[in-house]
Amino acid sequence: MQGRDREWRGSPLDIADTGIDPQGIREFVIELDNGDSDVFRPRRRENFESYELHMMAVYLDTVAADARKNFR
Repeated sequence: MQGRDREWRGSPLDIADTGIDPQGIREFVIELDNGDSDVFRPRRRENFESYELHMMAVYLDTVAADARKNFR
């Protein structure tokens, strides 16, 4: 966590050191500088499970790589 305790920076493996319960993640909210936001929730369950968390990490890595490429 950084800043306002709303921003996560790290990998899924780092989550154990934060005290965050990875079994209780119900949504991901991505807030952009322009005020837009995207909310991701699991479709079939109340909480994200390990595969969904892995796929979210892959998605976020792809978005970050694209942002780095386009904003250099």
